[in-house]
Amino acid sequence: VERDVRKGSLDYLTDLPFDGFCVGGSLGGNREEMLGMLDYVMEEYREIERSKFGRSKPLHLLGIADEASIREAVTLGIDTFDSCYPTRLARHGTLLTREGKLHIKSGKHKKSYGVPIDEKCGCDTCKKYDRAYMNHLYRASEPLFLQLATAHNIHYMNDLMADLREKILNDEV
Repeated sequence: VERDVRKGSLDYLTDLPFDGFCVGGSLGGNREEMLGMLDYVMEEYREIERSKFGRSKPLHLLGIADEASIREAVTLGIDTFDSCYPTRLARHGTLLTREGKLHIKSGKHKKSYGVPIDEKCGCDTCKKYDRAYMNHLYRASEPLFLQLATAHNIHYMNDLMADLREKILNDEV
């Protein structure tokens, strides 16, 4: 999180013939600190980019992929992301939805027959299985739950990124 170390790293790495760059390492102790450091790094990078490259190079953010951080990082100029976030949530019984996180392990979903995970989702999990069945699979420790929940969460994240790409193309971000 040392700004002078980040600046030195930017100066060194941007002198090398890379096609793009990654931002990673410790970016702070919480989302606010991370976004503050990312804002600083991106401002410094844009200065270097203008003077050295004459064109934009892809930027990747390592290990950050919760929805709020992605939305903020995209506005700062980050292009791609990687993280275990959607799969880790799935392993612990949390499904991502357009209404927020759904804790399928909760007893309130035990009798949610016919209630889709996310009404607006087009993934196979949402098309074929309801909340009650997913609750049953989770509580029974069925390996199928992990596959279905992971597929759903990754589909959700892909939809999120498609929506952000559309907003970028429409100059809304």
